[in-house]
Amino acid sequence: MISCRIIILFIALIFCGCAGHNPSFEEIEFRAPSQPSMTLQPLLVNVDHIGVLCLSNITSTKELDIQKVLALLSNATLRGLSKLKDITIVSQDEILWKMNDISFDSTSVYQKQVQTRLQEELDIDAVVLIELRELQTRILPLPPTSYGMKTNPGIDMSLDLQISLVNVRTNETWKQGGKQRNVEPVRLQLLGNNKQGERQLLMSLSRPMQRFIYRIAPPAKTQKRYFNMRGD
Repeated sequence: MISCRIIILFIALIFCGCAGHNPSFEEIEFRAPSQPSMTLQPLLVNVDHIGVLCLSNITSTKELDIQKVLALLSNATLRGLSKLKDITIVSQDEILWKMNDISFDSTSVYQKQVQTRLQEELDIDAVVLIELRELQTRILPLPPTSYGMKTNPGIDMSLDLQISLVNVRTNETWKQGGKQRNVEPVRLQLLGNNKQGERQLLMSLSRPMQRFIYRIAPPAKTQKRYFNMRGD
């Protein structure tokens, strides 16, 4: 057994030596697709259509349009998932238009009847479900700077976001979530365009979404290989 390993190592060293010194071999650098994380790969077996749903039962206010923010988050998620090779991404708009008789909530995707319709009507194999489950905001006075200068008060935003990947054919589910907090100073608003809350909420939601996108559709990696450039 030991002798076999030595022979294999010897052959590998010879090959590397040839590649390093033989002028017919050239080192080529290229970008190669990366695989999803090992945790998510079982849920993506035989999946070629993924739907996206961003949901919340939180009521919008004049200062904070929840549905507008979730629509922006949904579009950003579509762009991130588009890096998945050989997988078609189905938008929330298309799902809601095709299945307009269903009021989607946090439990709908897990119902067998809904899963069957997603498969039959939209050919969807899996769903990325994004749920804003809790949101609290308050004005927080900030302490003065080290030079004794006064600072603007801050918007203290606490939220609970859950991201799920649901295979609607096998009902396997993976979840990522938890509460997080974000505090930003109140900025001067011009002409009544008070959209800081929406921008702050979108940024707060984007961070966990970016982590999820990196797990399911990681960026391509640079690799180097030796190739015989003589063509024989």
